[in-house]
Amino acid sequence: MTDRSERPSPQEMLARLERMQAEAEATLEKYNRLAEEMGTTEVEAFSEDGRIRVKLDADGKVAEIGIDESAMRFRQTLGPAVMAVIEEAKAAYGVKMTEMAQALVGDRIDVMGIVRQSLPEHMRGRFDQGTDR
Repeated sequence: MTDRSERPSPQEMLARLERMQAEAEATLEKYNRLAEEMGTTEVEAFSEDGRIRVKLDADGKVAEIGIDESAMRFRQTLGPAVMAVIEEAKAAYGVKMTEMAQALVGDRIDVMGIVRQSLPEHMRGRFDQGTDR
């Protein structure tokens, strides 16, 4: 059996529960603020020549694809070019979500580092560019 003197008093337990509740409320408030911020943010990406534009909504889903008429002349490469711009937009969205997650947890967890390490090597440069804003 444990010694009664090692157990916290009811007042200490209540104080601990109140601290935990305050921390949870602060985290929830921060999450709601970040979610509101992200809810109004869309991500847009363009091809290098500016002829293709992809816009993602706040959920990371393709909301619009814009293709300049002059791009239609390149029908054989148009599909892959559109897919590349979608991939670029998704990468930008991923960076934005990672930044939000990092802001939510603060420096308790290195979310940016974890995500970066989980990416294939060829995508890390793009991730690093996206986080240099």
